[in-house]
Amino acid sequence: MNAESSVISEPLIVGCWQLDNRSWKYLSETEVERTLDTYLAWGVTHFDTADIYGRSEKLLGRLLKGRDCTILTKAVLFGNIPTANQVRSKIENSLRNLQRETLDLVQIHWQNPQLDFTSTLEIFAQLVEQGKIRQLGVTNFNTPMLKKAIQFAPITTNQVQYSLIDRRVENSMQSLCLEKEIMLLTYGPLVGGFLADKFRGVKSPPPENEHARGFYYSSVIMRHGGWSPVQEMLNALAQVARKYELTIAQVALNWVKNQPGVGAVISGLTLERGQIQSNIEALQANIDSADLQFLSEKSADLFKQEGDIYSYERG
Repeated sequence: MNAESSVISEPLIVGCWQLDNRSWKYLSETEVERTLDTYLAWGVTHFDTADIYGRSEKLLGRLLKGRDCTILTKAVLFGNIPTANQVRSKIENSLRNLQRETLDLVQIHWQNPQLDFTSTLEIFAQLVEQGKIRQLGVTNFNTPMLKKAIQFAPITTNQVQYSLIDRRVENSMQSLCLEKEIMLLTYGPLVGGFLADKFRGVKSPPPENEHARGFYYSSVIMRHGGWSPVQEMLNALAQVARKYELTIAQVALNWVKNQPGVGAVISGLTLERGQIQSNIEALQANIDSADLQFLSEKSADLFKQEGDIYSYERG
């Protein structure tokens, strides 16, 4: 699918898992509304959620009703193969939550690759034809799964983890997506915030007492080589950042956005206006290709990249 026909038309997508107060600090509806207004005022109109993110869909539905924006959601499928009615019920529920007649983009997460998802994908394809879903994507589908999925449904995007620490997408997924014109939507570009100035020079990772870092990204770092290479990567990022008067985080975001096949970078919702502005400016910065290549080479020297995407996370 070419860029002109994609629902994704901006380089920055706001990740809205942070609205799930079961996993993150509770944010009042007033705080969330004010923050969404800030994003919209600065031209950021793409928001990513999921049917399992607690109150996230309903909150976005209320606060973004009638606004000119794009909402991406996910249909997350655990357990056994769902019936056709179960799939349709999921989509109807997301339509109600988001207060929309059509879902802009539904991304399917299929947890168990041993189960045959053929019939399920065919139902999603029917929902596209019926106008319930504008476009269909997947999230964390590995290469064999994506090759199979495109035979049964019009897949336009794959949401995957991608950063200077985790580049497993480059092993086989990236080339497949480029060949099939499937856009990569990338989460975890800052590895849970670890690719930032405040962690440079820190001799050991902080205690695992923050949900996103403790639950997920600390293990990502250990899988790919540990804390010592992270420090070397931060030094390399700082070298480039000084040249362009940017922060380490801005350079790390920019690097991901400039990789082949990447259509947009997902960054978690923040109440900090300065952080919002910084993320926007990061993706607008012009970093010379030689400096981006320097970071790529440094990353390749420092971190292990074994297997397909979402290989150790699936369990």
